[in-house]
Amino acid sequence: MWRCLLLLLLATSVAAQSGNPAHFDFATKALPTATIGRTYNAAIKLQNGQGPFAWTVTKGKLPPGIVLQGNTGVLSGMPTLSGVYKFMLSVRDEASRTIIQREFTLEVNGPLLLVWVDPPKLTENTISGSIKVTNSSTRGDTFDLTVIIVAVNEVGKAFALGYQHFDLAQDVEQMIPFSSTVPNGRYIVHVDAVAEVAATQSIYRSRLQTQSPLVVSANR
Repeated sequence: MWRCLLLLLLATSVAAQSGNPAHFDFATKALPTATIGRTYNAAIKLQNGQGPFAWTVTKGKLPPGIVLQGNTGVLSGMPTLSGVYKFMLSVRDEASRTIIQREFTLEVNGPLLLVWVDPPKLTENTISGSIKVTNSSTRGDTFDLTVIIVAVNEVGKAFALGYQHFDLAQDVEQMIPFSSTVPNGRYIVHVDAVAEVAATQSIYRSRLQTQSPLVVSANR
């Protein structure tokens, strides 16, 4: 009996000293969004493990302009192309020879950002909501901005919900509410924003769209 107890205590001590590799995992589950032309720095954290660690990208690609620091797990740089990038990261704990992997998604936004503030909702036969548009350029550009919001029914007919044309300076955001009554039908709401910079002859575009139709049946 005493011999069994001694072996159990010894096994427990060895497991504690080894850091219990079974619990070695990623603590970071999601990455912050990046923006073209802006410095990006995100440290991916681990839980347990002893280190030193060796980080590699084993599947997919990082956004252009972003690199992975192989000894720290830091993603850094300045992205140059917008999009949604999926990639697999592998981490090797050199002490325990344990390897873990996780897929991450990093979204890179362009300089013209468009988001729902109050997603489209239906009150009887009125569709309403609000959006936010932001100039996230890095060169001091002022956008000549046009925003159009329409509801498109099942036969492709569009009804205007909102329209604005204005100048938007760098690092400024603008809230745009919209509302309009529409005939009976099934509607998808589209938001299109176009920014022009005359000095550099640049054009930036951004778009939002609802996923599920709003069904209007209040008109008799």
